[in-house]
Amino acid sequence: MNEKLLIWWNYAEKDSKEARRIEELKHSFQDKKIKQLVKQAKYLYKTDLPELQMTGTYSFSVVHDVPTDQEDEVQPTYNDSCIIYDGKCKDYKEFLVALNTTLSLIPSSADKCVFIIKIAAELKYVNREVGARFIDDIAREVYIQTKKAK
Repeated sequence: MNEKLLIWWNYAEKDSKEARRIEELKHSFQDKKIKQLVKQAKYLYKTDLPELQMTGTYSFSVVHDVPTDQEDEVQPTYNDSCIIYDGKCKDYKEFLVALNTTLSLIPSSADKCVFIIKIAAELKYVNREVGARFIDDIAREVYIQTKKAK
């Protein structure tokens, strides 16, 4: 497998406040342990944040068959975006930091659930073990909750 996961935030308009906010969020999750990050993600996906001032949207992509010598060159084609995660999901904690950062930026809990379910479906292409762990830790619960809500 030579796939990598990219998660980025697309700005509605280029604003250094949004980029700074994203970096602050990432930093705030860095010192947490994996169990704390899982618990935080479970809290965040259920929480609507209508007061958020963020005007952008998230995007993510699994890039398949990245030539080893070009791994660092694969970037989103958007000029007005901020990379939240770029990697092969070898470090589960690093992935969870990016997940919590992204969930903190998305105002609607329904959109957060969609994001989690879509990421879970794609993680198996990047790292099967991390994908299975993510499903066990978070995504299965999200899926069950969304089915109950319908």
